[in-house]
Amino acid sequence: MSPVLHIICMLLKPNSKGFVSKNLKVAFLTYGFGKKTLGIGKYSWHLVKELRELGCHVDVFTTNFHFKGFGPPIFYFKNIFLRLKNYDLIHSNEGSGVFVPHHCMIETYHHDYKQNYDINSLIFNELETIQCHKVKQIIVPSFMTKNQLLHKGFSEDKISVIYHGVDHDVFMNKQNSRVIFREKYGISDYFVVMNVGQLIKRKRQIDIIKALQGIPNTIFLLIGNGEEEKNIKKLAWEKKVRLIHFKFVPESLLVNLYNAADVYIHTSILEGFGLTVLEAMACGLPVIAYKVADFERILKGSGILLQPGDVDGIRQACEFLKVETTQKKRTAQLSQQESKNYTWKKSAKKHLQTYMKVLS
Repeated sequence: MSPVLHIICMLLKPNSKGFVSKNLKVAFLTYGFGKKTLGIGKYSWHLVKELRELGCHVDVFTTNFHFKGFGPPIFYFKNIFLRLKNYDLIHSNEGSGVFVPHHCMIETYHHDYKQNYDINSLIFNELETIQCHKVKQIIVPSFMTKNQLLHKGFSEDKISVIYHGVDHDVFMNKQNSRVIFREKYGISDYFVVMNVGQLIKRKRQIDIIKALQGIPNTIFLLIGNGEEEKNIKKLAWEKKVRLIHFKFVPESLLVNLYNAADVYIHTSILEGFGLTVLEAMACGLPVIAYKVADFERILKGSGILLQPGDVDGIRQACEFLKVETTQKKRTAQLSQQESKNYTWKKSAKKHLQTYMKVLS
């Protein structure tokens, strides 16, 4: 074996966990980071945690402070001044490294924000598109997002689809919690539908309220905060839909609320992956969702998929699951079983494989 080939083999020699991660220095740029943040921040937190477990040296550069929607672009300009030359690779999340010069960079692109139709999203989307052109590889969380990039003219070889995961040590079926929390909130005798997410227009929680109108003994358990809160509460009052709303709950309470519900409804019309769907599945909830992201691949037979905006379909699905308890139980079991295919460790290993592909 030649000396050069020997050195390459030594560099690519897997560690005890099966991956070339020892001594790999990664700078991870993201404007959201932490288990208490939104989906992008949760993705960043879990991914970095698992990459470190695999032996990578990962430094995180982040801010969770937003300037009324202009937080991300301000953070991007701030990153120009970062000294990142000593890192083997920069992983930019959602365009965070758009102005950062570096010889080796990859990007996680969640979805096309242009569909939000506001000026902030248009600026944000253009910055991300610029970033995707300059990086060596783009990681996306769904084939739907991959197709968005293909339509923009990006090469298929430049795009890697890597699904997110769920923390099965936290999100699980807890029958005792179901009984306790249903009694605590006085919902033991009700059919409880649940939604978790930002209260913004594209999440379409108003569709759930419209669908529940007139269905007796039903409660809408909503967790989230955002600009649509007043409109949602006003509509619930007008439609006489009983609403229990939490602006924010810690993860320890969130898992118990999942368990207290009967069905999870996801009405977002734009999604990269949809972490809350996976969390609900892990807790053993049947899912009703619009056909966005890769829910057809992820849910398989463990949920009911509808075209975006199909309010009547949501109503019929709720009425069916409310009456057909045997089918509801079977769907819930399938849901939990399917969720086991998605872990953050598996996701991190695939990210690391992408790192090594770029570095090679």
